[in-house]
Formats: sequence, structure tokens, C-alpha cells
Amino acid sequence: MSTAIRPRATFGTSRKSTPGVLTRSQTMYNAITENIGQFPNLPIMMAAFLVLLTSLATSQGIVKGTKATGAAQVRDSKRNAVWTAMVSLQSYVQGLCDSLSVADATLLIKAAGMIVAKLTVSSKETLAATLTSVPGYVHLAASHTALVDKTDAHKKAMFVWEMSVDGKTWTALPTTPLASTLVTGLTLLSTYWFRVSVTVGSTPGTWSQAVSILVH
Repeated sequence: MSTAIRPRATFGTSRKSTPGVLTRSQTMYNAITENIGQFPNLPIMMAAFLVLLTSLATSQGIVKGTKATGAAQVRDSKRNAVWTAMVSLQSYVQGLCDSLSVADATLLIKAAGMIVAKLTVSSKETLAATLTSVPGYVHLAASHTALVDKTDAHKKAMFVWEMSVDGKTWTALPTTPLASTLVTGLTLLSTYWFRVSVTVGSTPGTWSQAVSILVH
């Protein structure tokens, strides 16, 4: 079975790259402002976002122009503030995308000034749920290679699990550093749905397609 990962919003730069953060944050500001109607209830207002990135640009200019003592530390602090705001916007946009079709999610990511990560296709199921020998126990196993890009393979990944009794309302399960977990205490002859996402570093991922299983 082939499983396609839904479109994921990325920055195309790392937090430590000041030029990269400046370029991406400016692109995001311009794009979201231009397409503001598509982004209700933003986690940070664009006016406040502009203040952050403008402050970073000023600090970067001081570092490059004067190399004053302590200027780099101030610049790095402002860069971190911009990055935090970017991640907040990324999570917000990704949340909108997760309820859209692949085509519409792709367009929305671009409308927010971010990059669409290359879709990963794996011959292995993204998430598998199996019964164990113990009644009421279900073992969940996720595909690390399907959920984590090769470029992020060296980064710390935490697997975030959720379950549902109706496939609509979700309950959080304990997060794990491994791509598997054991769910216990389930009611026999009941159907449960499960899904998983992976947070790489400080960047949350998209939810996998939900899988269901009848516990017996």
C-alpha cells in the first residue's frame, strides 16, 4: 500500500541563518498581507510581525555595518523572536491545510509565503494499528521514513499520537521518541481511530491519515 503525506509548510531555511530568516519572514508578511482574507484568526497580527522583522533587519544592519560589541547577541535575540512568530504562523497555516485537499493545501501554503515540502511516498503504511495478545491493547507503529524528511533525519523527532472513538473528536495520547506506542485499557468490541504526527526540532508536522481498528 502506498501512502502519500499531505502537503507540509516549510521555510526553506534554518533558524540560525539570519539572511534566510529575514527573506522568508518578509515573504510570509507580503504574501499573508496580500491574501489576508484566506487567513482568519491569525495567531499574530501582521502589524506586530512586521515590527519584529523590521527590528531584526535593523539589528542585522548594525552587525554588518559596525560590528559593535554585543550587537550580534542582540541580533540573535531578535532573530529568535521572528523565528518563534514564523513557527506560530506555520502551525496555524498547517492546521488549515490539514482539512483541505492536496491541491488546495498546496495553494494555501504558497499563499502564506511558505514552501511546500516535497511529498513523500512510502511503500510502507504511514501508520499501522494491530491487536496484541492482551485484550484491550493496541500496538501503533508509524513509518519514520514516511513522516520525517531525509534532510531532517539527524534532528530529534517526537511522535505525537491521538485516538478517537468516532473519527472526529480526538484525544491526545502520550508523546514518544520512538515511532511506536502501546495503547491500553480499550473497550472490547469497540472501534477506535488513531493518527500520528511528528515534531522535528520545534516544527510540528501534519497528521497522518487516520486508521481504525475493532478491539476484540
